[in-house]
Amino acid sequence: MSGVERLPFRSRGPAPSNTEVVADALREAIVKGWLRPGERIKEIPLSEQLGVSRGPIREALRLLAHDGLVTIIPNRGAIVPTPTSADVLEVYAMRSSLGSLALRKLMLGDAELPTAALERELGRFERAVARSKAPQAADADLAYQSAIVAGACLPRVARQFDQLTWQVRIFIGTRGLRFDDKLPLMLAEIRELHGAIVSRDPGTAERLWREKFERWVRDFMDQMAEGFDRPLWVALTNGEWHG
Repeated sequence: MSGVERLPFRSRGPAPSNTEVVADALREAIVKGWLRPGERIKEIPLSEQLGVSRGPIREALRLLAHDGLVTIIPNRGAIVPTPTSADVLEVYAMRSSLGSLALRKLMLGDAELPTAALERELGRFERAVARSKAPQAADADLAYQSAIVAGACLPRVARQFDQLTWQVRIFIGTRGLRFDDKLPLMLAEIRELHGAIVSRDPGTAERLWREKFERWVRDFMDQMAEGFDRPLWVALTNGEWHG
């Protein structure tokens, strides 16, 4: 497949000049593998398929390039980048640090916990695990993490965290990573973290958060078969390996 000629986009109706509509469509296409790493994103077929002018297409591509989801090459256009092990380490380290910051803010004094949002995503996670639905479980896990960060009411942190979460989704989709055999461990992790949050135990919650990220980035590296750079991970997270 070349470009976007045969991508299964849903019809967007008559020419909305909405950059986010295009950006959302492209994120979905990359996450679901309709656009593959190294593939060029052609503006004209995309414009015709989504029913928008090329202006919003270009703005959306610039937005996604800013978030690291596409790469714009002069005289060639936008392509889907191929994630490397260094990309994964950097993104996971940043998400780990941002989440730790949000947890510390969330558990200060009498701050209101986003209990309803957390329990909703935990319930979704549990149902996915009970049905052995690994993709849905991974999605609920990411949503649970985002609910923690959103609940801290730190808008800049939340915005950065959400941008990085899209990169994680794309890593998983483009590298074909599987977690089917790890669902019980994922469920145990999120339940333990949830217990520490609702009991307002900040030290335990932050430790569990960091350990969770350390374990999963190493598993990510193993599945990518590119080797885990432990010294770089420790340097990026300013911590110690717990695996």
